[in-house]
Amino acid sequence: MKRLLIILVFFGLINQNYAQQIKVFPHLLFSSYQNFHSGMGYGLGYEFVLKSENKLGFGFTHSFNPTAYSYVFGSDADGMDYYRAVKPKNNMLSFSIYYVANIYKSDKSSFFFGPKVVMNYFNINETITERRADEIDTYTYTSKSRENNKIGLGLALEYQRNVLSDKLFLSFSAEPEIIYFSKFGLTGSNAPPLIGWLSFKLNILFILPKRNKTE
Repeated sequence: MKRLLIILVFFGLINQNYAQQIKVFPHLLFSSYQNFHSGMGYGLGYEFVLKSENKLGFGFTHSFNPTAYSYVFGSDADGMDYYRAVKPKNNMLSFSIYYVANIYKSDKSSFFFGPKVVMNYFNINETITERRADEIDTYTYTSKSRENNKIGLGLALEYQRNVLSDKLFLSFSAEPEIIYFSKFGLTGSNAPPLIGWLSFKLNILFILPKRNKTE
């Protein structure tokens, strides 16, 4: 309860003193995690523009991977090679906080750069078809799992440009990230300890009107 009160007071102070903007975006992503090798999604952000014109932001993204993939693997059980084809319906939810510095500014555009911290939640739902490499008979099954509370550390690089009016901006951002997925040296698991992640976002930013302090 005490933490919640501190958070509410913090947001209240920021809300009174700094300009705010809402960000909506589609995005494309690529990763080293084969269950989520490539995908797409959408997101929403809420940003405070500080007096230095740096930005403190909070974001949410929903990503999904409908791209089929396949690979050959060796079985430890019988020493044979197997072919596996996967049709995924995988989803991922991410909640982020980031701080980006305005390192370049002109009349119409700005460039931002800074760190971000992300909490990720994976929902894996895949239909898998397998066969031994030297056979034609196949069998199909469904694999479902969840991976929660996976912390990611990354960078946000954003080019922002004013369009149409002072209340509407477009920006393009590239955000590399390292996700800590499983413990190093964990036996009996194929899960990688680290996942490389890269997303590209096309952002639409709506500038919210400032409150009149005399009201």
